[in-house]
Amino acid sequence: MFTWLNKQGVESDRGFVVQFTGRFTAEYREAGRTITLRVEDGISGNVPSIILSPQAFEHWDNEPPGKKIPGAEQQRLLKNFRDACEFQGLKVVLE
Repeated sequence: MFTWLNKQGVESDRGFVVQFTGRFTAEYREAGRTITLRVEDGISGNVPSIILSPQAFEHWDNEPPGKKIPGAEQQRLLKNFRDACEFQGLKVVLE
């Protein structure tokens, strides 16, 4: 279940927030940590979409560059982001 925070962000009852912070940026926030995402707008199958790098969830902000988020955790974070975007009427496309 999601709750609108404002026109650009939602909060999940699972404990995470997705907030679009600029034309080309969004934040994924969970448990006091943040991942700043580079995003682009697009259209996929006549649906507004968010284009995201497949590596977007490799690192938390403020963590050492060599410290990667494990693959299974990255997939969970991506699913959460995708769910939040779908709630907002957006499709996520990895490019």
